[in-house]
Amino acid sequence: MTKKSIQTFAAGMILATGVLAIVFFLTGKDDAAADTTTKETLAQKVTDKDVKNYLDSKKEVTVSRETYQQLLDYKEKALKANEDGDSKNDQQKEDKPKGKSIKFVIKNGMSTSDVSDMLEKDGIINSSKDFNDYVIDAGYHKEIRAGKFNLKTGMTFKQIVKALTK
Repeated sequence: MTKKSIQTFAAGMILATGVLAIVFFLTGKDDAAADTTTKETLAQKVTDKDVKNYLDSKKEVTVSRETYQQLLDYKEKALKANEDGDSKNDQQKEDKPKGKSIKFVIKNGMSTSDVSDMLEKDGIINSSKDFNDYVIDAGYHKEIRAGKFNLKTGMTFKQIVKALTK
């Protein structure tokens, strides 16, 4: 390349940069962005009716923030009640005769669902679903270990989990 061709190339770059700068500053960057989003939103405007139809098709519902917060508070209270042994599931267990000892075996690879089904089958708990939900919600699902355990009928969820996580 010669000195003249390099100078011509540099002049072309400066000219192109100048033209782009003028176009950028004169058109207004906010207006250009607003124009493209306005065109897109006009073409795809979503109404409340569209949202409701979509949720109905997926068999889902919406709740307000206030209702959602109430549900979270209720869940927290229920978990705390389970930990304190005051839940209705624990009270139902107290109706069963206490003290009947049952040997319980958890094998490697068993899921919490398998464990809770076996606990229900052996008569230690009333509802495998409730126990499984408690274990997962309280965060014990990764702490349950394989092994042999001595459990008794009438134990609370908390007592069972404590025995299974030792």
